[in-house]
Amino acid sequence: MLLAEVLGRVWAERQLPDLDGRRMVLVRELSTSAAHVAVDLIDVAAGNTVLVVTDEAAQTATGGAAVDAAVVALVAGADQLPGTAKSPKPRRAERTSP
Repeated sequence: MLLAEVLGRVWAERQLPDLDGRRMVLVRELSTSAAHVAVDLIDVAAGNTVLVVTDEAAQTATGGAAVDAAVVALVAGADQLPGTAKSPKPRRAERTSP
């Protein structure tokens, strides 16, 4: 699985019938900055941070379509995302006096 940022939509002039009606997006991996085209299964928007599955997991998620990447989750948050500024140190729980 990859954490990625959605850069925008991708259109095809011609495609396999398995891809008919499917939306495709361009995503950038947060850890390597590599770009991938992925089938968008959850209707994401540019700028969203998403979870992308690849290879057999992508084919399973799309019902066996001929794809090698699929967006399967919208990331709501993380302790620290690759390629971003370091997160602040977690605060310790304060002890209460007995």
